[in-house]
This record gives sequence, C-alpha cells and structure tokens, in this order.
Amino acid sequence: MPSSNRRDFLKASGGAAGVLALQSMIDRAMAVPANRRTGSIADVEHVVIHMQENRSFDHYFGVLNGVRGLGDPRPLRLPGGRSVWAQPSTQHADGFVLPFHGDSTIARSFMIDGADQSHQENVHIYNRGRYDRWGHTSEMHNRMLHFGPGDLPFYYALADAFTVCDAYHSATMTQTYPNRFHLFSGCNGGGGVGGDPEMSNYGEEQSPVSDMARDTPLRADAYRWTSYAERLQAAGIDWKVYQEYDNFNDNVLALFPPFRSCARDSELYKRGRAWVSEHKAEPDRKRSDGDQLVTAFRNDIATGKLPQVSWIVTSTDLSEHPNGQPGNGEKVTAGLISALVDHPAVFAKTAFLLLYDEAGGFYDHALPPVPPVGTYRGHSTVPIAGEAKHYAGDDHLTPGTHPIGLGIRTPAVIVSPWTRGGFVCSQLFDHTSVIRFMEQRFGVVEPNISAWRRSVCGDLTSAFDFSAAGDPADRVAMPKTGDVQRRIARSAAGIAVAIPDRQAPTAQMPGQRPHRPLPYDFAVAAAMTAEGRLRIDMTNHGAVGVVLTVHDNLDRNDPWHFTIGAGDTVSDGAWFDPAAAAEYDLTVRGPNGFYRRYAGPVAARDFAVEAQSKPDAIAIALANRSVGDVDFVMVMDPRYPVAAARKQTVTVGPGQSMTAVWALAASDNWYDISVQVEGLAGFVRRFAGKVENGRAGRTDPGIGAMQLWA
Repeated sequence: MPSSNRRDFLKASGGAAGVLALQSMIDRAMAVPANRRTGSIADVEHVVIHMQENRSFDHYFGVLNGVRGLGDPRPLRLPGGRSVWAQPSTQHADGFVLPFHGDSTIARSFMIDGADQSHQENVHIYNRGRYDRWGHTSEMHNRMLHFGPGDLPFYYALADAFTVCDAYHSATMTQTYPNRFHLFSGCNGGGGVGGDPEMSNYGEEQSPVSDMARDTPLRADAYRWTSYAERLQAAGIDWKVYQEYDNFNDNVLALFPPFRSCARDSELYKRGRAWVSEHKAEPDRKRSDGDQLVTAFRNDIATGKLPQVSWIVTSTDLSEHPNGQPGNGEKVTAGLISALVDHPAVFAKTAFLLLYDEAGGFYDHALPPVPPVGTYRGHSTVPIAGEAKHYAGDDHLTPGTHPIGLGIRTPAVIVSPWTRGGFVCSQLFDHTSVIRFMEQRFGVVEPNISAWRRSVCGDLTSAFDFSAAGDPADRVAMPKTGDVQRRIARSAAGIAVAIPDRQAPTAQMPGQRPHRPLPYDFAVAAAMTAEGRLRIDMTNHGAVGVVLTVHDNLDRNDPWHFTIGAGDTVSDGAWFDPAAAAEYDLTVRGPNGFYRRYAGPVAARDFAVEAQSKPDAIAIALANRSVGDVDFVMVMDPRYPVAAARKQTVTVGPGQSMTAVWALAASDNWYDISVQVEGLAGFVRRFAGKVENGRAGRTDPGIGAMQLWA
C-alpha cells in the first residue's frame, strides 16, 4: 500500500502486528474447519449477536451482486405506473427521486442523518402496501442515499466470504426499542403476551445504562413480560451482555423490572447490566473506540469464559447510528471477529450474527410482509393476534388498526465456519428468528413470539450448512479496515450530499452468488370463472408459512395481504365486480422473487394458462375452451439463459390442452416467462421465480442484468 495509507493504517490498527492481524483475519477465518461432530446445529456451541443501529439493506448492500437489491428485475409497481425506485417527491424537478450513491470519496456521505422512524411515519410510507410515500417529509437527500464496496470495504468482504441474508426484515415498522424488544424477548408487549404493543422508544429518557443510580422509575405497566435472557438463566444456559458504559441505551434488558432492581452481585446484574470496564474504580466513560469492549470479549475467549449466548451492545460512536460513522462500526466488528478467529478452536463452533435493529429512515425497495389486520384486505390462515396496533389518528395517519410489522429490510451477515462461501440466503427472517435459532440449539422455548411470526419467519438454520465436511473454503482478500479514520476524514472534507441534478439508475454489481436452498413449496393458480370473475388459488405444500401480496395494477383497489400457513389453501374470487370492470390486471408477489401477473379482458373466459413446478423445470399448462385454434406465444425474459428457443408458439385446438415444459438448468432453476394469446389484446400471464430442489444453487441471474426504473 502507499506509504501515507500505511501510516494511517498502522496508527488506526495499533502497529504492524495489528496490520498483519487485520489483513489476514478473513483468510484465517476461511481456513478454520467447522466443529463437525454431529453434522447438525448441535455443533454450534456459541452464538454471538452483534446488533448495530439504523441502516437499511439497500442503503448498505443494495449494489452487492446477487442479492435482491437495486437491480431487482421485478420491482414493485407504484400507483400511476412508475417503479418503486422512483419515489414521488417535490425535492426534484423530475417529480420523483431515485436511489443515488453517496460516494464517501467525494461527498460527506458518512455525515448524513436518517429520517423520521416512528410507527406512524412507517405506516404512512407503507400506505397499506402501496409503499409510495418515502418523499412526503422532504428528506430524500438522506433517505435515498446508498453506499457501495468502496465505502464499506470490510462489510462487503464479509459478504464475499460468508453469508448475507437478503430477506431479513426488522421486526417492526418503527424505532429501536420495539425492534430490540423482539430480539431480546420475542415481542414488544403484543405477540404471545397479548398486551398493547409498545411502538415507541418509551423509557429512553430514563437512560437505561448500567449505572444503578440512574434507575429512575418507569410507568407501572411498562415491560412486564419475560425476557429471553431470563429464560436462558432459568434453563442453565450461560449468557452475557457485553456493553460499554455509553451504550446508547441499546441494552433494553435494563428496562425489564427484574434487571432494574437487581443487586450488583446478582447474576442478572453481572450478566445483563455490568459494563465491560466495571473492574476499574471508575469506568472510563469518555472512551468509545471499542477497545474496552473488544478486550473484554477477547479475554473471555482466551480464558474459556465465552458464554453460550452473547449479546454485543457497542457505544454510541460505534453503533453505526446515522450520527455515528459506518467505518467505526466496521472497525469494532472486525475486532470482535478477529478475537474469535485468533482462537480457531472457539471460532470453529461459533455463529456470529451481524444485525441491525431498524432501517433508520433509510430507503429499501422490498415491501415488508404484514398480516391482514383491521381493514387491511386479505386473509390469514394462521392467527394474527398480537400483531396490530390501534390508533385514533393523527396528522397523516388515518384512525384504525395497523400492522406492527414486519418492518423495513435491514442488513444481516452471518459469520461462521458453517456459512462460508459468499452465499445468499433469501428466506424471510426477522429479529425473532435469532431467538428461534437459539430455541433450535438450546431447547429454550420463547412463548412471546406470535403464531404469525412463527409461521412466516424462519429460524436462520437455512443460512447454515451443518452437513459440510469442514474443509477450508476458498480464501477472500482482506480489505483495509485500518484506514477507518482516513475514510472518515476524507468524507468530512467532501462536498455536501445532494440529490443528483440528472438522475440515473444505480447499477448493481454484476454476477451471481451461491444461493442457499429454501424450504418454500407453494403454488398460485388463477382462472376465469363462468361468471366472469378471476379466481386465485394459493396453496402451501411446504412446512413454513408464506406471505403473498396482490396488487391491482389498474389502481382501483388497496393491495391484499395473504398469509398461507403450512399445508393450507386460500381461494379468493372477489377481486373485482365483472359488471363494473371490463378488464383486470393483478400481480401476486411472494418470497424469493416469486411473481405472477394475471391481466386481460373480463370477456375473455375461454383461455387458461398456468405454471407448475417440476423437478428442475417449469411446466406451462395451456388450455383452449374456444371453438377454434388458438396460438399461445411464450417468451422467456432475455435475462434468463435457456437451452431451447427463447420464444415458442404453441397451437392448441378447440377444447384441447397442452403442456410446454421449460428445462431450467441453464438458468440455475430461475425463470421469467410471459404468455400471450395471439390476436387477443391485453391478455397476459407472467410467471417468475425459482424452482427449489433442496440443493444449493446460484442467485437470480436477472438481478442487475437489466433495469426498468422510472
């Protein structure tokens, strides 16, 4: 490296030894064989949960290749016809704002704030599933900014080496506390507890740090449910919270009554309230470089005291909150992982989870899945109790019952010998998935998690390959994490961040990544009834629930939200009144890029087209109930490789049906096929998604290949 960069690197890393350790850390991590005794989750002996603050997935990883990011081939359509990228806004002459790169080499992009993060604000943005109000507070210069590998080199290197989850959502559409309550207890007072969900940072003014003198009373009904730490304690599972004195009030265990009244020599205090520098006569309250926290974590590893479950709560300056610096977060994260890798026997049996509590007002294009509560259209076959909040209304929120979550998508990277290889896992997760992972490993059940979340959110195990032989994986070059201060200083000296005068799409990095197999097995089929109604059947053959949304592309109806539990079926034919509508145009969306579009004239009832999953293939069933021959024209989207002709025309005789099978090996089992009837204007069937086969594969080749933005 250039000498000036090397000096900065040495200074930030603590000398030559620090440089060598940081440069080789990921290489060494990739070379550690997994602790494979049983080939199951039982081989995990340590779970480390490192939750940071307030960043969205697109904001951090939207340009990472292979993930469902800013090059998503099938973005949500907004009312009026633009895509979800083009958020309406008066802050630009175009009338909308596109995501734009906050290049930290030339702009003060590390200095931006987020935006309003309240539940009312998030529900307003969500707009019952239209997701079109990001710009209403005139904060698009903050919301729409995203970073790239040049801004976050260490985090992008972690994603290259291990597994990134691109369908991990925050638990609620709101602020830090309700989300961290889900992480630490499985709910925010609703869920299985059945109370009124807490949707704000109530209690923040009490400064719930580990200073017992500041334990001012909370209201009598606050946080009276049981935390997961208490359940681990009762079950004899070793656990601990590693926190600095200035913990940004992020250790929400300190709000639960058993932790507010505990003596300093009690187990609850020592495990859940003590700060890492408490062995000193006076805590060093001014230090925030992470050295105290990392040193305590490293010492426990070296002395065999690393607990089975660890929660990491960093200081304000290291938390990556928008008033902090992403580079400082990278540095403390690198220090924590280095502490594990320096003890390979421990790292070999550890799952390290890098997570973020909420999106902080930053934009993400993926529509959060929600249950159909209150007057939200749709149906759930699983109970939705504990998943709603009622409001009398305010300036921009209509009175009524609204979903508490899931929330906006947040970054998630899992670092472990069982997650090596630069994989993407696309199963739907939220913060309760972390508890469910620990349920699977330690057998301690959390009844606070609602039935709806248990149905639709996974337990993180699909992100791991416990059957791996444990051989070292290919190594990935280590980025320069030691130049943190130089990157921060460079950004501080840059120009002010502003929405570009001439807007253009952000290009997602090209190329596919390895993709984890997913447990989804469901089908959607649609047909016109004799009465002129479109009937859509949604059937879940799998062992996990799925959330499907239906949008009216003619903007006549609110979106619909369906939850189909394992083994359940929903059939709905009330999409429109055929007496009042001459045409229909509906889009069904589901997990992992699942997409179906059904459009056509209501009077055209003689044609049926449907897609059926086959082993490593998709079959298109074509039926003709008319009195003459019909030509069905099928076209595979050019972003998807095919072994046969990309365009096929199939003639089906009167009263006949045929099936065209498309082999999908060339496209890694992904497909995007449109079908039209020759001579029938407006009739469209479009089928896209992936055929799961239980094996690891490759990510969607359509991602980043071509974009339709505005």
